[in-house]
Amino acid sequence: MNNLALASALVFEPRKAFDEIAQRPRFWFPLVLVAICTAGLTMWYYAVVDIQWFMDQQLRSGPLAGRLTAEQIEQAISRSSRGALMAQTAIAVPIFLVLFRLIEAAYYLLVGKITNVQRSFRHWFALACWTGLPGVLAIVPAALALMGVSNAQLPQEQLQPLSLNALIFHREVGEKGYTLLTYVSLLTLAGVFLAALGVKHWSGRSWLFSTLFAALPLLLLVGFFAFT
Repeated sequence: MNNLALASALVFEPRKAFDEIAQRPRFWFPLVLVAICTAGLTMWYYAVVDIQWFMDQQLRSGPLAGRLTAEQIEQAISRSSRGALMAQTAIAVPIFLVLFRLIEAAYYLLVGKITNVQRSFRHWFALACWTGLPGVLAIVPAALALMGVSNAQLPQEQLQPLSLNALIFHREVGEKGYTLLTYVSLLTLAGVFLAALGVKHWSGRSWLFSTLFAALPLLLLVGFFAFT
């Protein structure tokens, strides 16, 4: 089964897809595809947004907001450039994505050993990469938003119309849970579902076990944001 056939099987025949991953645990295709789409979309955003406005928003609402004086914020804005942000994105996004998948695979390996779901690190890394593939679909609504932009002062969260915040909660910047709900979307939940299905298929255990196995990192993240 080639990579495109495997991606299609994840949607239409997921058990067949997980059998293929178990036999041939490869990961370059989904890893590179998600990295290219994520970095490309972010760079496109930087290409159209008002950079000075964007940096002002980031500095005034970010974690360092209370530590920076108005003069320091102005200096940081004046030093910012579109090219630098795009270059940083091209480098940082692939690195961050690889590190994130490695941590995810390490988590699966550890919990698998504890719960007697015996797979190699390569198997878990492949599972993490392939079940992260739904994230590629985020480029579609984001691209539509960017193509129809008429105001360069475009908040980044408007590129995520499938987020839980956009669909359900409607929290404003600065409100509790805003960051988490903005960056957790239906596609995130689709990835967790696929991971749970993969764990269930590989382990032969219950849906409750498999769902907790796959969803625990997200649940811990929710708990962290709930108390911060």
